[in-house]
Amino acid sequence: MKRFTYLLCLCVFPSSVVDSAEGDADGFFMHVNFWCAVYPGEQRQVEYLIDWYFNKEFTMQYNSTVGNWTGLTPAGTITASLLNEDQHDVLQRKVEWQLICVDNVQLVLNATEENIAEPSVSLQLVETTSSREDNMLVCSAYDFYPQNIRVTWYLNGQEVTSGVTSSDVLTNDDWTYQVHSYLEFTPGRHDTVTCMVEHVSLKEPRIQNWESSLYESERSSVIGGVFALVFGAMFLSFGLFHYRRKCCDPQCSNAL
Repeated sequence: MKRFTYLLCLCVFPSSVVDSAEGDADGFFMHVNFWCAVYPGEQRQVEYLIDWYFNKEFTMQYNSTVGNWTGLTPAGTITASLLNEDQHDVLQRKVEWQLICVDNVQLVLNATEENIAEPSVSLQLVETTSSREDNMLVCSAYDFYPQNIRVTWYLNGQEVTSGVTSSDVLTNDDWTYQVHSYLEFTPGRHDTVTCMVEHVSLKEPRIQNWESSLYESERSSVIGGVFALVFGAMFLSFGLFHYRRKCCDPQCSNAL
C-alpha cells in the first residue's frame, strides 16, 4: 500500500564544539527529523518516525510500527540498544506518537484534501514512421494537483521499463499539472498494455488498457471501409461514364 508522508515537526539541535583558540571549523552537529506517515483510506494507521543524524550521517531511526529504535551505524546501534531498554524513552515515544501524529493527522488531511485535484487519464496509440512493426502508446494525465505523480506501464501484467520515455511535469495556467509518458513497442496478436497512474488524490490507481486484438479489429474495419469506399467510387465513376457514353447515342438524345 502506498504511503504518504506529512512533515509535522522539524527540530534541529546543533551542538558545536570548536577550538576557539585555533578557530577551526571542526566540531559536532546533530539534528533530528520528526515526521508522520499516513496510509490512504486508513487514517488511524499513522506511523511515527524519528530520523537521527550525527555529522550528516544517518545513525538511527525510531519507528512506531516496529516500536523501537534501529541503529544504522556502529555508534547508532549502541545508542539504539540503550534507548530500547530505557522505559522512560519508550513511554515518551508513545506520547509523542499520539500528540504529534494522531492528534494532528486529521487537520493535515483536511487541509490537503481542499487543495488536491484528480488527474484525468487518456491512453492513445500513435503510429510511428520509423518502423512498420513499432507503435507508440501515449498515456497522458491532465489537470492534477499536487505535482507528484507516478505513471507505470505493464505488458500482459508485467511491468515494462524499456522503451519508456516521459515528459517533464508541465504546469498549466490554473496551477494544475500535466504529464505524458510514452511506450514504444511491437504489438503481438493478443497483447494487453496497461497504463497505471498513481496520485495522492486517488483512492485507487487509475488504469487504462489497450488491447492489440481490438486494435487489429478496428484497423481491419477501417481498411475494409476504405476499400469499400474506393470500390464504390470506381463503380460510380464507371456508371457515370457509361451513362454519358450512352447519352451520346442519337437514339438516347431523341428519347430525351
